[in-house]
Amino acid sequence: TVGALSFSGARLDLNEFSSVEELEALGGDRLKSALKAIGVKCGGYSCPFIVRTVKERAARLMSIKGKDVIPTSLLTKDQRMDSRTRENEPPEIAWVEAQIYELCEQLGDHRVATIENIHRKQAQSNAVEDLSDHEEVVDDDDDCEPEVGLYNPKNVPLGWDGKPIPYWLYKLHGLNLSYTCEICGNYVYKGPKAFQMHFAVCGVVILQEWRHAHGMRCLGIPNSSHFANVTKINEAVERTIRFSIAVWGKIQLKKDKDRWKAEIEEEFEDSMGNVVTRKTYEDLKKQGLL
Repeated sequence: TVGALSFSGARLDLNEFSSVEELEALGGDRLKSALKAIGVKCGGYSCPFIVRTVKERAARLMSIKGKDVIPTSLLTKDQRMDSRTRENEPPEIAWVEAQIYELCEQLGDHRVATIENIHRKQAQSNAVEDLSDHEEVVDDDDDCEPEVGLYNPKNVPLGWDGKPIPYWLYKLHGLNLSYTCEICGNYVYKGPKAFQMHFAVCGVVILQEWRHAHGMRCLGIPNSSHFANVTKINEAVERTIRFSIAVWGKIQLKKDKDRWKAEIEEEFEDSMGNVVTRKTYEDLKKQGLL
């Protein structure tokens, strides 16, 4: 039991021991670790077989049993330095507080002037708010008057602020160009970007316009990438017919290619056991070589 306790945790619950002899039973190493854990000097030799060292360590532990403050003479050098540092803390805090009070006295006039300035600004802001409320009421009365139209001779689109966008931006995006799509019911698209966006792209999900897709559906034509940039109904129908003819021609070519041809694929065997085509067999037969 003593050997097991010698290597258990560092701290000891001294309330479980009533005498120095009970502590000695733990061994020198265990008592040393317990003393280190609470910052008390170990003293003596580290060998657990020296009775004097074990007794001294047990006596030190028993002497601090039930005490809230450990005597400074029993503390290690590092612990004494820490205790002195803690003792010096209150004077430092008092010195900082004294400096703060001194600064408050020196800056007292500025602090009072700042408070008065803030009160004055708050009073002005309240007056401005009252004036703005009055102006809003006047503006509501003015809303009844007819609005004057914006000066927009070139019919430039309006921006987020309700005003015409700059003309250079209007030209940059090509909004001066108009594109009419007959499939969309002669709808006019402003700018090349809007015109291209209203077509469907096969395999790509885009924000396409519903008009073009609806028009192609009414014509019975698939809205695929083969019909991109097609705006005329006749052109879309003609392209559909051409595609149909081309597809039918490919189907016929494939059927002709897959059809069994007797003159080429039919096989015969001559008198020597050789396998030849029908045409070769007939030629040999005419020549009397069989």
